[in-house]
Amino acid sequence: MSDPIPTPPVTPPEHAVIYVGAASVSLVIGRKDESGQFNRVESLDRPLPVARDVFRSRSISRSTVDQAAAILRDYLQAIREYGIPSSQLRLFTSNILSEASNHEIFLNRLQVHSGVAPSLIDDGNMTRLVYQIAERLLKRNPMLAKGNTFVSHIGPGNTRAIYFRQGRLAAYSNYRLGIFRAREAVATPDEETLHQLLHLEEHIRGVVDHLAQDYSGTQIDHHVAIGIEIQSVAPRLGKARHGAHRVLEGDLSRLTDKLARLNPDELVRELHVHYTGGEGIVPALQTNLALARRFGDETIWVPEGDFQLELMLDLMTSGSRTAIFQEEVMQAASEIGLRYKTDRKHADHVANFCRQLFRELQHLHGLDPKYELILRVAATLHEVGMFISPREHHKHSLYILLNTEIFGLSSQDREMVALLARYHRRYNPEPNHPHFSDLSREERMIILKLAALLRLADSLDRSHAQRIKSIQLRPEGPRLNVMTQGVDDTTVEQIAINSKCDLFREIYGYDIVLVRS
Repeated sequence: MSDPIPTPPVTPPEHAVIYVGAASVSLVIGRKDESGQFNRVESLDRPLPVARDVFRSRSISRSTVDQAAAILRDYLQAIREYGIPSSQLRLFTSNILSEASNHEIFLNRLQVHSGVAPSLIDDGNMTRLVYQIAERLLKRNPMLAKGNTFVSHIGPGNTRAIYFRQGRLAAYSNYRLGIFRAREAVATPDEETLHQLLHLEEHIRGVVDHLAQDYSGTQIDHHVAIGIEIQSVAPRLGKARHGAHRVLEGDLSRLTDKLARLNPDELVRELHVHYTGGEGIVPALQTNLALARRFGDETIWVPEGDFQLELMLDLMTSGSRTAIFQEEVMQAASEIGLRYKTDRKHADHVANFCRQLFRELQHLHGLDPKYELILRVAATLHEVGMFISPREHHKHSLYILLNTEIFGLSSQDREMVALLARYHRRYNPEPNHPHFSDLSREERMIILKLAALLRLADSLDRSHAQRIKSIQLRPEGPRLNVMTQGVDDTTVEQIAINSKCDLFREIYGYDIVLVRS
């Protein structure tokens, strides 16, 4: 019998991402390689003055909406020519859109023309994407990875700062200062360009001083500047080595001064950019320069490559979170817990039980692995409300977490964390409860499933003394036996389970019984 003819390898199908950014609409078509990373096959970019509309009039103009629709039609034609099905097309929008009064109408128009529901990249999503870019740079550049490296990202509406100590996240902060936000704040049609530039510098200085104060107690060996504008001009200022351009403060100052004196036509010709993209160049360089001067940096490091392209390739795998990143998120959550004086040992113990329960009961809850991180963060922070008062502390936890940014989590993720903290005790979720009532049916069920796990994990450390060190789960008919080791009397924990885990019985159909193994 002859050997079967080998089947030739099938080329992985292309995927497409459309990103409606601050100054343009971009399309990237990519193909996944053997390592699971996406590589660019095709990319297109068309100008769209989203940021100008948002920060100037707080609404998206009719002409911008119509222009976006026309761009989408052209991009969809290109996608069809590649034979890419709609299931492999994703549509994202900049987080600044949420500041427009008519953003929901605009998003609806995007969905009507594309056939795909747009996802808004909020501050948490953008922080994760910037972190991933910074992490890759640190892996390529041993000097930056070994030292104390301060990373700044000047975005269209916000400035982010991430501080790495020997390659690991040590601090993070977010400020309401961005390229287009600053530009429109000082833009007046009656003033000369240089006069506006002086106002821009004053506007930037206040936030830069605040940022510098926040990091005044840290040792900074290296400063990395990330962003579309600074990365686009960096090749003019220094050669790339180990993934980054070395840019001298004096050279950046001279280029910024030169570009600030050009009119829009001259700027477009000088930098080979479109008009809407050119509007952000000078404010971006001014902000980066102000940061460098405030920190006394003679040199800043700028990643080589196209920030926008790298961001969009990351968006193709936006659902994934590396193990290192997840631990950075957990560390950031722990820092928030310390700020509100929570019981760290109890929080960590409950979070570890939550991780075990989520993984071993996967066949029951059927949730995506990404919700494990949300559950662990909620476990770490479920008692922050005690900082206000032990009485009704679950409600205080809801309020605190709804109003606290958590590194690496989107606003939707943070809302889930807050609701889980709200429902770790006392009453079960009701359809008329604030915030819970705003969720879809699917989202409500996710909260119910996760809250049931959190209540069980919390009950296992009812005494806050970590008496139960480890557990094993053994289903037996209508019972879920939780096997414990080294504890003679688990009466306290069983009472807690009986009073708190009615939700578990309702959702999963099991009574929970502690059994000494």
